[in-house]
Amino acid sequence: MIIDLTRCTGCYSCVEACITENISRIGPKGEILYPDNVVKYARTRPKTVYSESAMRRVFIQCLHCENPPCVHVCPTGASYVSTEGVVLIDPEKCIKCKLCIRACPYGVRTFYTGELPGDPKHEHALKPFIPDKCTFCYHRKRGDGELWVPACVEACTFGARLFGDLDDPEDPVSVLVRYGIAIRPREERGTKPKVFIVPMRSGIEVAKYPARRRDELIEYNTWASIKNEIIRPVFTAATTAAVVLGLIHMIRERRRERG
Repeated sequence: MIIDLTRCTGCYSCVEACITENISRIGPKGEILYPDNVVKYARTRPKTVYSESAMRRVFIQCLHCENPPCVHVCPTGASYVSTEGVVLIDPEKCIKCKLCIRACPYGVRTFYTGELPGDPKHEHALKPFIPDKCTFCYHRKRGDGELWVPACVEACTFGARLFGDLDDPEDPVSVLVRYGIAIRPREERGTKPKVFIVPMRSGIEVAKYPARRRDELIEYNTWASIKNEIIRPVFTAATTAAVVLGLIHMIRERRRERG
């Protein structure tokens, strides 16, 4: 995805579209329900960055990193990367440890703890007590091999958002990235975001893109090692033990029934 801040007018149509698509719910009487402080939970939301001489508006959201710390630290595989390169969350595997939230260098994952009546609009919509983030509206994927269009891109009247295929040299997104017009924010963090920014002339939107201090973050390489060498084997052993005990119990019950 590319966010072109030279075209953005600050109308926030992208934010409203995201809330409608992914955050709000339909209540039992057909009413539209929102979380408290709903913009905080929008998956793309405005933020102001500053330099010594200027301030600019950027939009923070999951950057769908090629080297995602959130995926590296997740002990159960709940945070994962799809075949298309989209970072997603499987709520069925999530144990709510919040390591992914602590590992994200950009502080974009949220965790809603309030009540939200009604059913989610789709399988990747906001769910209370599950970490939440942008999914590029993955639920819109049609399964025909063609790219889908995220709600924020669809809603942008001025073409400030583009969604395309980085592997296709003819795709407008690929062209803008190849010629250095669209730039990765905070490249020094080494996560290789797949959301690029076309900044204003000063470029502070890229250089000052919101990121957490390193001392606020989990050292994800360490946690990845712990996950692979300790936690995952423990989960595997526990699962195996549960299966074995279940089989033993079943055999005993059958013998008891036979008398």
